[in-house]
Amino acid sequence: MIIRGPLAIIFAVVLLLSVATNLLVAGFVVARLHGPPPPGDDIERIVAIGIRAFPPEIQKAISEGAQARRDDVRTRVDAVQEARRKMFEAMRADPFDQAALEATYADLRAKTNDLQQVGQEIALDAVAKASPDVRQLIRPPHGPFP
Repeated sequence: MIIRGPLAIIFAVVLLLSVATNLLVAGFVVARLHGPPPPGDDIERIVAIGIRAFPPEIQKAISEGAQARRDDVRTRVDAVQEARRKMFEAMRADPFDQAALEATYADLRAKTNDLQQVGQEIALDAVAKASPDVRQLIRPPHGPFP
């Protein structure tokens, strides 16, 4: 059976409204599952996201370590943001220069590595100071873990 005329238009509009409503509801559900962003500036948010796998004792030590090295972390976050800005500039450049974009990619990788290194140093210190019982509570925030 083929529906034609005004009835077909009504069905199409109803279908589109239904899909839009479902997507809206799904968006709210996903937002609720992930919760609001952690409070604070971008460094606190980065740390909060990165420490979800750790038990509260280690989370506290990592947060304190990040606070103690705040200037170092800030410098590295700023360097990553600047490298990203340059990368996007290279992408938009006219005429396009592939070598320049490759160089910005390499710079962004290096700056991201530097930021990751300081984060890992802070986490290493916190985990090294934790008791074996507390370390046994470390789990990835999502997915199975052996």
